[in-house]
Amino acid sequence: MSNMMRVKADQTAKRYERLVIDYFADGGMVVVASDDESFVRLVKFTLAGLRVDVKSVFRETTDYDEVVAFANKAVERLSSPLLLFLERRIHKTACLKTVKVLKNFYGDRVRLIVASTEVSRDEIVLTHEIGADSFITKPISANAIIEKIAFTIKPNNQLGVLLDRAAELVASGDLEQAERVTAKAFEIKPDSLKCHLLMGDVALKKGDHPAAEKHYLAAARAEKLYIEPLKKLVDLCRESGELDKRLAYMTRLDTLSPLNFERKVDIGEAYLAKGDNEKAKVFFEEARRVVTRVASDMVSESLMEIARKIGDKDQDMALRFVTEAIEAKGDSLGISDLWMFNNRGILLRRQGLWAEAVENYRKALTISPRDGGLLYNLGVAYADGKQYDTAVRYFEKALEADPSLVKQAPSVGYNIATAHHRCRDLPEARRFLQAALDLDPGYEAARRMLEHLAE
Repeated sequence: MSNMMRVKADQTAKRYERLVIDYFADGGMVVVASDDESFVRLVKFTLAGLRVDVKSVFRETTDYDEVVAFANKAVERLSSPLLLFLERRIHKTACLKTVKVLKNFYGDRVRLIVASTEVSRDEIVLTHEIGADSFITKPISANAIIEKIAFTIKPNNQLGVLLDRAAELVASGDLEQAERVTAKAFEIKPDSLKCHLLMGDVALKKGDHPAAEKHYLAAARAEKLYIEPLKKLVDLCRESGELDKRLAYMTRLDTLSPLNFERKVDIGEAYLAKGDNEKAKVFFEEARRVVTRVASDMVSESLMEIARKIGDKDQDMALRFVTEAIEAKGDSLGISDLWMFNNRGILLRRQGLWAEAVENYRKALTISPRDGGLLYNLGVAYADGKQYDTAVRYFEKALEADPSLVKQAPSVGYNIATAHHRCRDLPEARRFLQAALDLDPGYEAARRMLEHLAE
């Protein structure tokens, strides 16, 4: 990076920092709802690094209901929008309902940033569609968090002030003044997506449908993956009675956000109105599949949460709920569900059911055949059953799929070493014992075995 580029980058970072500092100085607050303790600490550390008084402006929870309850108390008394970080799933329960409730009740008085590890584009689009202002993928740096907050709270620059003012004027019905303010915003940012949306809203309230459509289409062209202009076009066509256009816009929306089952029902209904029952049936069936998937996810997540709360108090009962959770997913089992198989495998092994644990991991491998963690766990299950040759074979496959496995915990190297020891492959046993001790020199079991093999 050249010196000039570095200076510009530093200036930009400082500007984002100032925006965040000013937000909290103006009465802003942040709530982090997450069961990821390291992420919560990072957000807190990031704000403290800006000399923000974390004790007074920062709240944390692992419960979505607590977020809604806090927003209910805080939003009206805050002079700035309430900033919320929501983990996409807490204890495997999705945040979608919470996002929808918060945005329906409070609109722009809350700003929502949804956080997650890797997730599909379709889920990100759906999260945005129901109200999330922004989305972050973990892991994330402190600087990136500052930048994300700065963008989400809509900094108090000239364009932002004009757009907020124009939106207030549209809502109050002062359309002429809203049009003049939006025109000033256009001068700052020609062909602005938000300006086109506001001008479309003004035209719609005036009853000028062609002008409204023109601006909404311009907004849709400005950002092809932004769904709000298309939703406004759908509403416009519903009001004007243009069924074919409404159907075309809904179809484009369905392509962008295919997990919205309500829209699929609307498309099916539109095809029925056109007398095309076959196409209607296709979309009704797609809606059913999406609903079935969502319902199975909810049932599965609820059962896993019950199993989590049971914990070690009754392993038979916990195992039953985990098994039912996996079965509830049916044909929709995917890579994101592998954690359930790992949980069930642990419960089976604790009860000495190594053969059942093997079968459990084998089923999981049909979903992700090259998953290093699954292959390793399968090796551990075979070792539990004293099938050491087979265990070693799967440990080798696991390391081939993911060489970093042995660096994740000293117990990994120790377990692999134990299997090699039982197979009388002492050089390999020593190698993996040393790998365990490199990670944790105080790992007593590995140290004792290594001393025994040295005799």
